[in-house]
Amino acid sequence: MKQSLKFDFQPSFNLCIRGKDLSGDKDVTSVMKICNDLYMLNRTLISDDYDSALKYLGGILPMKIHSMKSGSAAWTWTVPPKWSVKKATIHSGNTRICDWSDHPLYLSSYSIPYSGRISKDELLEHIITDPDRPNAVPYHYHYYNPDWSFCLPFNLVKNLKDGDYDVEIDTEFADGEIKVGEWVVPGDTEESILFSAHLCHPGQVNDGLLGVAIGLCLMKWLSTVPSRHYTYRFIAHPENIGSLCYLHENQKLVKDIIGAVFLEMLGNKNHIKLQKSRQGTTCIDELMELALENSGKPYGVGPFRKVICNDEININGPGIDIPCVSITRWPYPEYHTSDDNPDILSMEKIKDSIDICKRFITLMEHNVYPARKYTGNLFLSKFGLYEDLNRDDTIERVLLSFEGNKSILEISKELSVEFDRVVQYANTFHEKGLVSLEYTPQIPLMVK
Repeated sequence: MKQSLKFDFQPSFNLCIRGKDLSGDKDVTSVMKICNDLYMLNRTLISDDYDSALKYLGGILPMKIHSMKSGSAAWTWTVPPKWSVKKATIHSGNTRICDWSDHPLYLSSYSIPYSGRISKDELLEHIITDPDRPNAVPYHYHYYNPDWSFCLPFNLVKNLKDGDYDVEIDTEFADGEIKVGEWVVPGDTEESILFSAHLCHPGQVNDGLLGVAIGLCLMKWLSTVPSRHYTYRFIAHPENIGSLCYLHENQKLVKDIIGAVFLEMLGNKNHIKLQKSRQGTTCIDELMELALENSGKPYGVGPFRKVICNDEININGPGIDIPCVSITRWPYPEYHTSDDNPDILSMEKIKDSIDICKRFITLMEHNVYPARKYTGNLFLSKFGLYEDLNRDDTIERVLLSFEGNKSILEISKELSVEFDRVVQYANTFHEKGLVSLEYTPQIPLMVK
């Protein structure tokens, strides 16, 4: 007999945490430490700093590393080479204009080597700026288009004087391995829920790295929960190509992953938006929206690829099509610039994001199909279940739905009864031996 669901998570919803000092919250402080320690590393598709970040995370919680060599085919994509930077500077005479060693965003990722003296006009053809953030260094890359460029603050560039400039870019491309870190917390079944976040984006924290830190926090929490039905997986990877390689190398696993959540930009001061899966109506979509609703905080909902575009196109893409939702606080003005640093992170928003993910997991675990084990009109008093139906007939409406062919979520929506209240009735009935709790639809028990 299955045990009643006792998933020990008491969400902090309805607690007033606005304005409180959350520095003592273990989840939040752990996430903030990860972000502070790793954000300035040159974390790009394949690089030594990316490997260092992955090793650091593995020291917090053991993981498995999946890898593919440069030049390998991942369906229509090809794994790129490893990129290393030894030096990247611009000088005007004896005046140093910029030095990559001061900030990893000064040089566009995957810039090719170059050395020479060029005019100001020629230099400007290889300069990226962001006029909307005139004092910030923007983020740019040349992953699949060999070229070179520097990223500089707009206010610096507008004051550059006419004349010649000495440019030196000492970069190297070599065979390497793209690496994906995977953390697995096993459950009673191979059916899995996948969380995903990208570990690339050097010199930035909210875009990518924070999602990794939150995902790791969730895995640590899940490992302390006494029992789980589902297996939970979390992958940290380079954006786009990383999740694609993971899926390519683990094709047999795809059939067991029933849904996925992409964690994206969750620390800035904006309300959360839920981007639905490609299917749009799965239990993953509906339970994540219910978790957001339960938070009591403002939130938005949008269709697949219309809120933000990221790795959901791989996870939920052609031939794979695992329902994948994304949660994000996009947009934010510091995006893709050096202003995306730990100073913009809100501990309150981080805590809200963690709690919403925990609530989603809790809802997933409780979304069973209660299947009646008795026949006929139930004698409630015999089992200590009597309630005055003239005052509140919820128990009768709920028990008439315990036929095994409707989930807790479906019953809750159909009867307009709170999800948690339906769970409470299901657990009580199970403890009395009146229903079984199944994770797949059942055929109603009938007299023959």
